[in-house]
Amino acid sequence: MKLITVFFNIALLVFTCFVLITDGVSNEAGYILLALLLLLVPIFNLIVIFNSKADNGWLGFRLKKEAAAAQMKTDDTTSRWSILKIIAIICNIALLGFSLWAFMIQYPHPEESGLILFTVIVFLTPILSSGVLAFNKHSFGA
Repeated sequence: MKLITVFFNIALLVFTCFVLITDGVSNEAGYILLALLLLLVPIFNLIVIFNSKADNGWLGFRLKKEAAAAQMKTDDTTSRWSILKIIAIICNIALLGFSLWAFMIQYPHPEESGLILFTVIVFLTPILSSGVLAFNKHSFGA
């Protein structure tokens, strides 16, 4: 599940960059905030997913611990990553909310190629990311 989430976060970041390059940034405050969320939240998700010490490995693949000291070091960083995971979940909810707002404000949408794919990625990425961060069995020191 983490691998799919990483893929969606990277895809969202790439699609957002393409949209911003081709269409430009709006002058309205709400759309500027949405653009920032679309750029920064996937990066933050990737940082939290890749650097989380609660998983003891890359993308959930478990690695063997070599000594008790390594386990103690992992336990010390768990609370810090728990706070970052909560912040990432809140950011994902904000991204989902702003995306829904922009989608409803701009309805009906013009027929553009890639609109449906971009919309699916925009809505699935925060849902998948929040799910991976919230429901990981090793999250929050469990």
